[in-house]
Amino acid sequence: MKIIECNLPRNGNFTRRSKTDEVILHHAEASSATVWDINDWHLDNGWTGIGYHYYIRKDGSVYRGRPEWALGAHAVGHNDRSIGICCEGAYMTETMPAAQLASLKALLRDIMGRYGKLTLLRHKDVNSTDCPGKNFPWSEAQNYMNEEKEDDEVIETKNVLVDGKEYACECIEKGGNNFVKLRSLSQAGYSVVFDAARQLPAITAPQCRTFVPDGDEAVQDAIDTLQEKCGLEEKTINYLRRYEYGDELVTKLAKAME
Repeated sequence: MKIIECNLPRNGNFTRRSKTDEVILHHAEASSATVWDINDWHLDNGWTGIGYHYYIRKDGSVYRGRPEWALGAHAVGHNDRSIGICCEGAYMTETMPAAQLASLKALLRDIMGRYGKLTLLRHKDVNSTDCPGKNFPWSEAQNYMNEEKEDDEVIETKNVLVDGKEYACECIEKGGNNFVKLRSLSQAGYSVVFDAARQLPAITAPQCRTFVPDGDEAVQDAIDTLQEKCGLEEKTINYLRRYEYGDELVTKLAKAME
């Protein structure tokens, strides 16, 4: 799920939310407004910053508002337990574009996949308001698990071994090939994030270290032993050391060779 990071201005620091068991949907009640516009409006109200955690524009682009962990300012009496999502538009009179609805559903799938099934509500379900508008596609939003797929794309659940552990993963069969969905990898314990600099999903195995640190004297001696007695190349040894207990493994291998 691509989330555009904005580093929006704020007045002070956000407070951490105590729990998360709801997602509340809103509309901006503005036909055209950027996430920076919303942030400015909320700052003018004297708030710390934008009240919503996510903002979805009509073209389907998704922006981060407040950090997801932060106490929101979008639904009185529910800010301490909910994630707030706002959609650009005035849905008392307008109709939501398909791209925006698709992104809303994808965001809901992503959030529910990480937190488990949360209670999905509209702003008007918890406060006296018309938000998110009578034309807001509520029934479609509730069917967020039903995502659009191409004719030759089949989604099914398969048991997959990930690092020796068995997980029930959502797989896509397309063109005769199977692909594990990123959300399934995330649920299996992998770190799955979006690298904004490279514009690519980034996946890190839970037991891997992102770099190989310099070892202590015992580790360096073990490396020398493996190179001299086993002929292992340095890049092979460094690959082993990327794992959580890699240095311990290298040391044990060297002792075994001695």
